[in-house]
Amino acid sequence: MANIGSTLNKRYLLKKHIAGGGFAQVFLASDLLLGRQVAVKVLDQSMARDADILKRFRQEAKAVATLEHPNILPVYDYGEANGAPYLVMPYVSGGTLGDRMKQGPLTLDEIGVYLDQIGSALDYAHEQGIIHRDVKPNNLLIRSNGQLALMDFGLAKVLENAAVVAETGVFGTIAYMSPEQFQGLVGPLSDIYMLGIILYQMLAGKLPYEGNTSQVLLAHMQLVPGTLAGTPN
Repeated sequence: MANIGSTLNKRYLLKKHIAGGGFAQVFLASDLLLGRQVAVKVLDQSMARDADILKRFRQEAKAVATLEHPNILPVYDYGEANGAPYLVMPYVSGGTLGDRMKQGPLTLDEIGVYLDQIGSALDYAHEQGIIHRDVKPNNLLIRSNGQLALMDFGLAKVLENAAVVAETGVFGTIAYMSPEQFQGLVGPLSDIYMLGIILYQMLAGKLPYEGNTSQVLLAHMQLVPGTLAGTPN
């Protein structure tokens, strides 16, 4: 089990817990070999005990590590310690696009820049045959230079068959998922649909569909989003 103060494979000293959910935990860590701060995402041991999930986690880690794009968070390293696999990534302290949207309306200039950066990252990943599956504001980190970095490529694919997925039977964030994703049909256009939801949210200051899980699911499949009355001038 990964705990603050423990060292993974005599290299990554876990210093602070910074994020996490039911599938993985993220720690601020010190890379004792290279002398730099990194973020370490450790897959929950209950997930790692599933041989199929572990195999896919390794495969996706190798695939994502090949991605080189200014708006994609790179993978520095992969390892396994105490029965759980982990990924090592740059530590980004600027928060997420989700945090930025909570601070107030975005300007049209900001929206245009962010839209271009996310679209560029997805276009590049799709050219490499990799689909994200869970594009959302909280997966978009803001670097110190203001650029976005899309993280968690491949994680949704790794976990999509886990027994602990949402009540819908799919892995992902319901508010952003495309209709076909609810049916287990995922392709590049699924990521583009999610980008469209993010664009709507940046412009209007709210999601196009809100409510409980069933209501949002049906809205994605049956409704057209309302007009952007809250669009900034």
